[in-house]
Amino acid sequence: MDKEVVYEALIAKLTEELNVTVGASKEAADYATNEESRAESKWDTQGLEASYLAAGQAAKAHELADSIKQLHSLKIELTSPRDTALRGALVECDLNGFAEWFYLAPAGGGEALDIEGTEVTVITQQSPIGSQLYGKSEGAAFSLPNGAPAKVKGIH
Repeated sequence: MDKEVVYEALIAKLTEELNVTVGASKEAADYATNEESRAESKWDTQGLEASYLAAGQAAKAHELADSIKQLHSLKIELTSPRDTALRGALVECDLNGFAEWFYLAPAGGGEALDIEGTEVTVITQQSPIGSQLYGKSEGAAFSLPNGAPAKVKGIH
């Protein structure tokens, strides 16, 4: 599997999420300031709720933009070959008899990427499985957070 393709897929997915989040934030902000959302009584909080939603969406957009910027700044590190499960490693694991692929990245944890029909899950070192996997070499055994056995099959 080509790690450059995985990296680019992660950037594309986060960029798509950023675009959706920015659009949602704008829609919520437009609604919050729209004449139709003006409170009709002191108990009508529709406009206020929309403004909170807009603020939350804007904060999420800033997080995504920061993540994309961080990934771009680390492109060489995140696409270079690895022989240990460190930041930038693409790791194939045997999780209690099931093959799974993980991409260790500083951002985008939890994203599932479809790479040529194979699912690759982005994990960070802070995630439960990332902390167990971090620093391991090919052939190393480790335990999943639920105690099930796992093994590193390959590192790219």
